[in-house]
Amino acid sequence: MGKKILVTGGAGFIGSHTVDALLARGDAVRVFDNMNPQVHGPLADKPLYLNEEAEFVKGDVRDRDSLKKAIKGIDIIIHDAAEVG
Repeated sequence: MGKKILVTGGAGFIGSHTVDALLARGDAVRVFDNMNPQVHGPLADKPLYLNEEAEFVKGDVRDRDSLKKAIKGIDIIIHDAAEVG
């Protein structure tokens, strides 16, 4: 059985490809992304290209409460989030 993995910034270019690779090897993946409008557009929500098998949580790594919720039950964190601004 695979690991439970959180990918911060998992809706970005690198993050989404990381998510695909993790799912392909049998891991359970949770994506945590703030969907920054500068990167994803002004009406950004869960991207259509994001693998349907991944759990998506909209949130910001700078928000401790959201991050604490996102890491609950997670074995491994892959940090691909980047501050844009």
